[in-house]
Amino acid sequence: MEIISKLFKIRTLFLSSVTMFIALLFSSCEEQIDDLWDADGDSQATNPIIGDWYADSINSFSSCVKTEDSTSNVLADSYIDNYNLWLLSDGSLQLFFDQSVNLKYECEDYYGTWSNSEGCSDSYYEYYDYTPIEFCNNYYEHNQYNIETTECSQSAAITGTWTSNETNSTVTVKMDSVCVNSFDNPSYITDPDACNSLEYGNFKSTIERTFTYSIDNVSGNVNLEGSWFNTDSSCVSLYMSLQ
Repeated sequence: MEIISKLFKIRTLFLSSVTMFIALLFSSCEEQIDDLWDADGDSQATNPIIGDWYADSINSFSSCVKTEDSTSNVLADSYIDNYNLWLLSDGSLQLFFDQSVNLKYECEDYYGTWSNSEGCSDSYYEYYDYTPIEFCNNYYEHNQYNIETTECSQSAAITGTWTSNETNSTVTVKMDSVCVNSFDNPSYITDPDACNSLEYGNFKSTIERTFTYSIDNVSGNVNLEGSWFNTDSSCVSLYMSLQ
């Protein structure tokens, strides 16, 4: 009986060990499978553009030719003082910028003689004869004039949405109604009729632009490359930082 009892205990211990080994084996396999699923899920969830991105710097390229000679600064060329583009993590887009030009300097540098009371006049080209308000409102199409400084300015705000495509490394922005003025910049004007009455104004119910993106391996910042508000022949680079 003692021998049988010992054999029974050994058999029970063996079966328990085998059962535990099988359980551990399946558990290990299951964990590995879970890890594979988790890893795959992580790769799908890791979108490099997720987050709140902010841009305050732009460069443009004439005819989309990226050479040193063709590179210019849209902010300076378009008299943009402040520029803020936000691509927020909830998929919304916000664009704000201020433009201002000193009418006295512009008149004397390009058009003729300036008078604080009479405005700008040219002895040869009469169509450059503007009162200060006309010069600001009609020519530059801005709505704010400072009598003391002769600064003519406007503020524009645009909202919209954006989506990214990781496969193609693109970001598509869809902007709500925008008045593109005669200088190919967004305008403060929100009324379609008022926009279209400008000499070269163009009111768009929506504007959609697709930018390719690249990631700076050192800073982690994102560069967007696409077109400005005028035509696809005008390329810009937007330099985005994560906030």
